[in-house]
This record gives sequence, C-alpha cells and structure tokens, in this order.
Amino acid sequence: MKTLTALAVALPLGMPAAAQDKVQVKFWTLKNPGMDEFIAGRVEAFEEANPGIEIIYEDFPNEAYKTAIQVALNGSEPPDAFYNWVGEDSSRFVREGLAMDISDYGTGPDGFQSLLSDGWLSSMRQDGGLYGVPLEAVSKFFYYNVPFFEEHDLKVPETFDDVVQMCRDIRAIDSNLVPLPLGNSERWKLIHWITMLNERIVGQEATSVDYSLSAPDDELFTNPGYVEAWEKVVELRDADCFEDAPNATAPELSYVMFSTQAAPMIYCGSWCAGIFDGDGFTDYAMFRMPPVEGGKGADGTNFVIIQGYQVSAKSKHPEETVKWLSFLVTPESGRGYAEAMSRVPSNPSGLEESESLTDSFKWIANDVASVTAPINVLDVLLDNNVSEAYLNAGVEVLNGSKTPQEAMDSVRQTALEVKNRQ
Repeated sequence: MKTLTALAVALPLGMPAAAQDKVQVKFWTLKNPGMDEFIAGRVEAFEEANPGIEIIYEDFPNEAYKTAIQVALNGSEPPDAFYNWVGEDSSRFVREGLAMDISDYGTGPDGFQSLLSDGWLSSMRQDGGLYGVPLEAVSKFFYYNVPFFEEHDLKVPETFDDVVQMCRDIRAIDSNLVPLPLGNSERWKLIHWITMLNERIVGQEATSVDYSLSAPDDELFTNPGYVEAWEKVVELRDADCFEDAPNATAPELSYVMFSTQAAPMIYCGSWCAGIFDGDGFTDYAMFRMPPVEGGKGADGTNFVIIQGYQVSAKSKHPEETVKWLSFLVTPESGRGYAEAMSRVPSNPSGLEESESLTDSFKWIANDVASVTAPINVLDVLLDNNVSEAYLNAGVEVLNGSKTPQEAMDSVRQTALEVKNRQ
C-alpha cells in the first residue's frame, strides 16, 4: 500500500489535527511498467492542489488483481476507486450492486464529465447510470505501406468489398506478398475481425440483445447478418488475403511481415504503431474498418477496448474519489500517461504539446477521441463460454472445417445453454 508522503513510514503521534482530518481515498490499480511512476507523480500534484485529500494507492499484477478486487468489493473495506475492464467485468459489478452510479459527480469544469467526449463516457453508461471514468483505450486500424500504395496507384478502400479486391490486386502485383497477414495462433486476431464485421453488418442495436443474452430463445443469435460476417471471412481467405496456415502463425510474425514490407497492409491494434516504429518502419498510414455495403453499422464507430476506474458502492467519499479520478483525465495527466505508458488516454487534448510522442501516436489518440460509439471486442464483451465458442469457430472457419452457418449454429447453441443456466 502506498502514499506519496509516507510510503510505509508511520506518521508521528504528534501529527497536527489538520493532517488527521484529511479524507483518505483508497485507490487500486494494475501493476504495469511506468504506472507506479505515473501515479506517484499525479498523487503528488493532486495532494498539493487538494491538501485536504490523501490518496492511498496499491497496485497488483493482472491475475492477482482479478481475485483481490472481487474479494475486496464484497468485504467491509473495499477501495474507493478501482481499475476495471469495460465490458462484462464492469457490467457484472453494476448488476451485483458493487459499483456506484457517479452520474451526479464530476460535472463541473474540471470534472471528468466535462473533460471527456460523449463517445468515451458512453462506454461506462449502463441502465441509465454512469458507472466509471474511462482512462485509456486500445483501438484497431488498417495500416498500409504508403510508398507501396503510391507506387502502384492503389487507393484506400472505401468499402469492405474494396478490401477483398485489394488483396487480389496486391497478389497480382507480386504473388509473394501477403496482402493482410493475420497471425491467428492465439485465436484472438480473427475475433477482432468478427467483432467489427458483426457491427458493420448487423449493427449495434441488434447485436446488443444477443451479446447480453436478453433476446428471446427463438431469436438469440439468429440474425442472418452473423452468418454473413463469417462469410466475409471466407471471402478474405479465398481472395488469398492471409498467409498460409494463419492459425499456425503467431501474431508477432504478422507484425514483422508488415514492418519488413513483406506485406503492404495489416489489420492491427493501436499498440502496433510502436512495434513498427521500433522495427524502423514508419512509412505507414491508417484507416478504420470500412463499411459493408447494405450493412447496418453506424457512422463514426470503431473498435475500441476501454479500461478505466469504477467507484465502490460502499465508498464513504465519492465526491473526493471522483475528484481524484477527474484529475487523472486532465490534459496534463493524459499527456503524462501517454508518455509514460505509450497508451491512448481518454483525454488526448494535451498530446500536441508533447515532444516525445510520434505523429502516428497522436493521430491514433485523436481518432479514438472522435469515435461516436466504441465497439468492444467479443472476447471481452461476451460471457466467457460464448466467447470461447466464437474463438473456436474462427479457427474452424479459417481451416474450412466449419461453414459460416455451422459456426453460428455452435455459437447459438452455447449461448442458449449459458442463458438457460442463468
């Protein structure tokens, strides 16, 4: 457990009354490289500006945290604010009454509701309430080799069909080039494609009742758009977009294929920019997953996985807690977080002042800030059993051992089983 002023140092018995009267905000976060230094610096600045509040923070390794926070929130002395992944993890705490609705807090000029965009705030809304403060996100884009595109007069695809045709065009230019390396050995790469294809074809409104398992049994995951999404994967496979044996290729190898220019495009996360830069390849630009013609996807949406902080329903100091969380999403904090962590902050307005962040990173951060509604990845959003069914189906569709219809039949069957156990 840590405080800026007294890391494991006991306060003297003769401590002034004013210090004894400080409001203590207990704050739990994840242990990540750079996080301790970032939080310590922010605590120092916050306590200097707010001498009546003391931040006591503790950090945990990823897996240990998942157990510790569950136990703590059900106990008598939970942290006031705690890190969480936005999706099923954060929603479950809301359903169980463990997370506080903070809609009435952070509304002033320096409050998080004034500092963050509606797109970011929407990720933490549930059942009419606001249940957290988003801190960071990862997103997903098509990266493309700009000199290659210019040399061969290739245009940025405007529709998904254009992406498929682009694969054929690239193979025609050089059959040894892999247009869109996948690297699905860990299964999650393809689920990112399906996440966006479901949105682009079915639309968020229709998918929401299936993802939450609230649709009637006879309608659950029956929208034909889900099968069409898998059919789009087959189109990509049959157009030779991917490398040979994508299910046996590690994600890291797919990154290398792009940075060494053995592939002129890749669908990759916001974190990939740092990988490519580190490999010495910076002649790239990015664009979002384009629409599917005839689909019901909304303009302005994109793949965004958000993490942030929730407030315990048992917190005795919600006002002070939200004041601290709001301080973590100021422009200055956002810039410091990006520089320390190389992650996209929820408030990117201070990034232009940074001299250490690349133009690509700034582009990504500003793009994420402009997203009208984030699309959360299926293996975070769905019940674990349903997400496993999706992950396994992806492997089988790529292998050709299941048709798109058979893939959705397996997902629907699992979803029905999970729903009927609830």
